[in-house]
Amino acid sequence: MKNNMKWIAVCCMTVFSIGFYSCNKEYVDLEYKGNIDLNQLNLVQAREVWNGAECNINVPELKYDPEKTSENYSYALSAALYQERVAGQENTVDLIIDADSLNTAIAKSLEGGLYAKYVDVELLPEEFYQLSADKLTLFAGNVFSEEASLLIFSQNLVDYIQKELKQSKTYVLPVRILNSTFYQINSKVNTLMYFITVTYVKEEEEGPEYFPVTDVPEIGDAYGETDLKLVWHDEFNGTGAPDLEKWRFEEGFQRNEELQWYSDQNAVCQDGALVITGKRQRVDNPNYEEGSSDWKKNREYAEYTSSSIVSKFRFRYGTMEVRAKIPTTRGAWPAIWTTGISNDSWCWEWPLGGEIDLLEYYLVSGTPSIHANACWGSDTRWSAKWDSYNRPLSDFTNKDSKWASKYHVWRMDWDDQYIKLYLDGELMNEIDLNNTSNGSGGLNDWWRGSWRNPFRDAGNSGDGGLGQQIFLNLAMGGNGGAPDLSNLPMEYHIDYVRVYQKAE
Repeated sequence: MKNNMKWIAVCCMTVFSIGFYSCNKEYVDLEYKGNIDLNQLNLVQAREVWNGAECNINVPELKYDPEKTSENYSYALSAALYQERVAGQENTVDLIIDADSLNTAIAKSLEGGLYAKYVDVELLPEEFYQLSADKLTLFAGNVFSEEASLLIFSQNLVDYIQKELKQSKTYVLPVRILNSTFYQINSKVNTLMYFITVTYVKEEEEGPEYFPVTDVPEIGDAYGETDLKLVWHDEFNGTGAPDLEKWRFEEGFQRNEELQWYSDQNAVCQDGALVITGKRQRVDNPNYEEGSSDWKKNREYAEYTSSSIVSKFRFRYGTMEVRAKIPTTRGAWPAIWTTGISNDSWCWEWPLGGEIDLLEYYLVSGTPSIHANACWGSDTRWSAKWDSYNRPLSDFTNKDSKWASKYHVWRMDWDDQYIKLYLDGELMNEIDLNNTSNGSGGLNDWWRGSWRNPFRDAGNSGDGGLGQQIFLNLAMGGNGGAPDLSNLPMEYHIDYVRVYQKAE
């Protein structure tokens, strides 16, 4: 009779006891096989949530909320015998994060059923949780072991999803006990799966700063210069390719050993803006020469494509204004710049013709930075003297977390004394033209630009033959760093380019 009562008690226990199958390598068939021994240790939290097949805890959904901070989640973990039996012997178990159990479940996820929830999940990275101990000790005479705490850094995880990954994600953290020193561990309730779902919230874009503008105001309305008039502009309001009466495309590898192959397929006008797209796209290099020392020839392929357009218009002095929204992902190198070119095509080679960078965005010692520069010729051929300035991107994003999602205005004011470069009306750099005369340029040839000032000189004919042409391009790699493949393709939006000069 006593034996029968004991058997009935054990059978009844199975209704309330908890085991683990779906993530344990020994019980991947999910079929309960019974034989829960009262003397076997279990992870208490696994026992408490077992539903007959699984030991899972769904952490409350994490989601970005600009009004409040997500609280960290803390869980207490302990080991015990069934039915809160008192331990007769001190016992220690290891407490681990068991990636193998998770990988087993992921491998079976395409089978569906209970495993379907493991499709596209990932192990929670170490930086987003903390386990306070790697062992649990159940002392003789006690019911429960000493507790260990599991802490999930919720806000850090939300920030990562919202700012870096930019897509919803489900992570799993498998916690397991093993290597018991005295009692046997029950393999059905020794592992607990924490499911952590983080939802990406696409922030609503509101206000004109997110969109192209349609009006073309007089410059005097913005800067009080009543004697300036619009002499050249492109509002990019059409569809398809940019106006080839105003622009030409660069093709292939161009400069700085950048990664992209410039193509005329990556720049289109749409929704009131020019959109230049940087892509992961392999293209053959028709100039490839095995063993060449020329970087433009020794690459058999380009792994990325983008676009660069150059104005057929040239100008000297005045105000140039560009409204644009730039990509700030790793590997992006967007630019708004000009170089001097002469009617005599073989004269004033770079940098003797001068260069003005209204915008460059790339890394400085690993820090994303916005640049405003100018350069001219030194005494060495193809080597420039620079007047450079840069600011960390964080200077702007700390003031406005949505800075990178908005359009901004880059402006150059150029007269015979100074070139002044602005971002959203804030002066970034002021270049004194008394200091911008070329050296020899390695040529010692006045006709070709040696010893002359590219920002004051009108050119050899004296009729304005030397002027600055405008470049809009999205480079990849180089100073921008290795591209972040998870954020490709990247887009560079240009709303308009306008040049104003004094009325005659």
